[in-house]
Amino acid sequence: MNEDKKLNLDKSKIINNTIVATITVVLSAIILGCLFIVLKPILTEESVSGLNQTQDMSDYLNRIKDALNMVSSKYVDEVEMDKLVDGAIQGITEATDDPYTRYLSEEEYQEMLVSGTEVYGGIGVHLTYDKSSDSIMVLGIMPDSPALKADLKAGDLITKVEDLVVSKDTYQECVDKLKGEKDTTVNITITRENDMVMEKTLTRAEINSNNVSSEVLEGNIGYMKIWSFDNDIYKQFKEQYDDLKSKNITGLIIDLRNNPGGLVSDTAEIAKLLLPKCDIVRLVYRDGREKVYKCDGTNEINVPLALLVNSRSASAAEILSGAVKDSGKGVLIGNKTYGKGIVQTIEPLDGNGALSITTAKYYTASGVEIHKNGIEPNITVDLPEDLKDNIAIPKDRDTQLQKAIEYINSKK
Repeated sequence: MNEDKKLNLDKSKIINNTIVATITVVLSAIILGCLFIVLKPILTEESVSGLNQTQDMSDYLNRIKDALNMVSSKYVDEVEMDKLVDGAIQGITEATDDPYTRYLSEEEYQEMLVSGTEVYGGIGVHLTYDKSSDSIMVLGIMPDSPALKADLKAGDLITKVEDLVVSKDTYQECVDKLKGEKDTTVNITITRENDMVMEKTLTRAEINSNNVSSEVLEGNIGYMKIWSFDNDIYKQFKEQYDDLKSKNITGLIIDLRNNPGGLVSDTAEIAKLLLPKCDIVRLVYRDGREKVYKCDGTNEINVPLALLVNSRSASAAEILSGAVKDSGKGVLIGNKTYGKGIVQTIEPLDGNGALSITTAKYYTASGVEIHKNGIEPNITVDLPEDLKDNIAIPKDRDTQLQKAIEYINSKK
């Protein structure tokens, strides 16, 4: 699954990527990815040519203009110019073959600007486009959600929403169809491991934007589950972290399994509550520029720390995981993370809509390129086969959690 969030000069969102770009369905912010949004003025014809002095853009712009003129004047039926322009822009983004470089309509763009911490109506899942199956992959399930009650699981592939078949072209429309008013229903078709096909009807509910839960385990060990790094996640995390510290916990376990990512800036702030003086993550842009997030070590945690990760821990979850591992402050337990390490920038277009463009990759402090590589845990532990895709796992059968408890107790 992104620089400091700047919507209207200072809001910015990370958009989770490829197979992990996390969209929190139902009016959650469009989280397609690793996660980070910056707004900039739209490029004019003059500024485009100024961006790359070695390439004359005028010929390309003239070709686009000719195509629009030909279709608008000679096509057998009349077509609205706005529709033609939208299609042209969408075609440009699709030519990148990156599902997270995409055109946002004005409606989608405005919805993204106002989405964030409010309660919204939907089924309560984190989603992404899965290129290999041309479907929507469920990355995670929110607590107390319709999806959890309907027994949806991480790894489920949504192939149809109502009567609309999921494809690269219909992905966003299908995601939008999962949204809706409280107490209304939505029908979906899912494919589960071993090609099991199921149809489910879910009743939408109000989904609370809280993405952190916590408790104290036996032995006075603090446990925190972060569902995604979005929706004021730093504030949510700090409140519950401070509460756990007030109870004099003897260790801390942070569960990042099935976490699709979120905001880079908030993730860095969470890291600053835990780590010694170190580099947290390094963003690298096409032109070679770098942005390094650093921790000064003033709030270093003074009890043993373990993070739970799996193959669906992505983007911002990998930033925190990499920082903990590289700093030596704690260990990663579970399975290799997903490998989503790219950043999207939101560029508003002149007069209507916006572009989401992948603009940077990020690297751990030790130099590991996260994208398509992921992060290896310090201690590899598999879940029981029948539980590996479950969201709610009984603690006595959660082999990864039990190993983390064992590690914490060994360090006391």
